[in-house]
Amino acid sequence: MYIGTPNLFIYISVGTGLIYGFSHLCIVKKTPNLTDIFQVMLSTAAAYSAIELCYFVLEGSKSLGDFQESKLIIILGAISVIWVSAVSIVNLIKGELT
Repeated sequence: MYIGTPNLFIYISVGTGLIYGFSHLCIVKKTPNLTDIFQVMLSTAAAYSAIELCYFVLEGSKSLGDFQESKLIIILGAISVIWVSAVSIVNLIKGELT
Protein backbone atom coordinates (compact mmCIF):
# COMPACT_ATOMS: atom_id res chain seq x y z
CA MET A 1 0.00 0.00 0.00
CA TYR A 2 1.30 3.43 -0.90
CA ILE A 3 0.68 6.29 1.55
CA GLY A 4 -0.25 8.94 -0.99
CA THR A 5 0.23 10.12 -4.51
CA PRO A 6 3.75 9.65 -5.87
CA ASN A 7 4.45 13.39 -5.72
CA LEU A 8 2.70 14.18 -2.44
CA PHE A 9 5.99 15.17 -0.78
CA ILE A 10 6.42 17.91 -3.40
CA TYR A 11 3.00 19.38 -2.65
CA ILE A 12 3.61 19.22 1.10
CA SER A 13 7.07 20.81 0.88
CA VAL A 14 5.93 23.60 -1.47
CA GLY A 15 2.92 24.19 0.80
CA THR A 16 5.06 24.51 3.91
CA GLY A 17 7.44 26.83 2.04
CA LEU A 18 4.53 29.06 1.05
CA ILE A 19 3.11 28.99 4.57
CA TYR A 20 6.51 29.95 5.97
CA GLY A 21 6.92 32.75 3.42
CA PHE A 22 3.47 34.25 4.03
CA SER A 23 3.72 33.96 7.80
CA HIS A 24 7.17 35.59 7.69
CA LEU A 25 5.69 38.45 5.66
CA CYS A 26 2.85 38.90 8.16
CA ILE A 27 4.85 38.54 11.38
CA VAL A 28 8.28 40.02 10.57
CA LYS A 29 6.95 42.48 7.95
CA LYS A 30 9.76 41.85 5.46
CA THR A 31 10.44 39.49 2.60
CA PRO A 32 11.99 36.18 3.70
CA ASN A 33 15.28 34.98 2.24
CA LEU A 34 14.86 32.47 -0.55
CA THR A 35 17.40 30.22 1.17
CA ASP A 36 15.19 30.09 4.28
CA ILE A 37 12.16 29.11 2.22
CA PHE A 38 14.15 26.36 0.51
CA GLN A 39 15.51 25.20 3.86
CA VAL A 40 11.95 24.73 5.12
CA MET A 41 10.92 23.01 1.88
CA LEU A 42 13.88 20.60 1.84
CA SER A 43 13.53 19.82 5.55
CA THR A 44 9.85 19.05 5.10
CA ALA A 45 10.51 16.85 2.06
CA ALA A 46 13.25 14.97 3.93
CA ALA A 47 11.04 14.42 6.97
CA TYR A 48 8.13 13.21 4.83
CA SER A 49 10.37 10.81 2.92
CA ALA A 50 11.84 9.48 6.16
CA ILE A 51 8.36 8.88 7.60
CA GLU A 52 7.41 7.06 4.42
CA LEU A 53 10.59 4.96 4.60
CA CYS A 54 9.81 3.96 8.20
CA TYR A 55 6.31 2.99 7.14
CA PHE A 56 7.56 0.80 4.30
CA VAL A 57 10.15 -0.91 6.49
CA LEU A 58 7.75 -1.53 9.36
CA GLU A 59 4.88 -2.62 7.13
CA GLY A 60 6.95 -5.41 5.65
CA SER A 61 5.22 -5.71 2.29
CA LYS A 62 8.29 -4.45 0.39
CA SER A 63 11.29 -6.69 -0.06
CA LEU A 64 14.47 -5.15 1.28
CA GLY A 65 16.72 -7.72 -0.38
CA ASP A 66 20.22 -7.64 1.07
CA PHE A 67 19.15 -4.97 3.56
CA GLN A 68 16.58 -7.19 5.29
CA GLU A 69 18.91 -7.61 8.27
CA SER A 70 19.38 -3.82 8.57
CA LYS A 71 15.81 -2.81 9.41
CA LEU A 72 16.79 -1.29 12.76
CA ILE A 73 19.58 0.78 11.21
CA ILE A 74 17.25 2.01 8.44
CA ILE A 75 14.61 3.03 10.98
CA LEU A 76 17.17 4.77 13.22
CA GLY A 77 18.53 6.65 10.20
CA ALA A 78 15.04 7.72 9.19
CA ILE A 79 14.28 8.88 12.74
CA SER A 80 17.49 10.91 12.77
CA VAL A 81 16.52 12.58 9.48
CA ILE A 82 13.12 13.45 10.95
CA TRP A 83 14.79 14.86 14.09
CA VAL A 84 17.34 16.96 12.18
CA SER A 85 14.64 18.29 9.86
CA ALA A 86 12.40 19.29 12.75
CA VAL A 87 15.25 20.95 14.65
CA SER A 88 16.29 22.82 11.51
CA ILE A 89 12.79 24.24 10.98
CA VAL A 90 12.33 25.12 14.67
CA ASN A 91 15.71 26.88 14.85
CA LEU A 92 14.93 28.83 11.69
CA ILE A 93 11.60 30.01 13.06
CA LYS A 94 13.06 30.83 16.49
CA GLY A 95 15.86 32.81 14.83
CA GLU A 96 13.36 34.85 12.84
CA LEU A 97 11.23 35.68 15.87
CA THR A 98 14.10 37.02 17.97
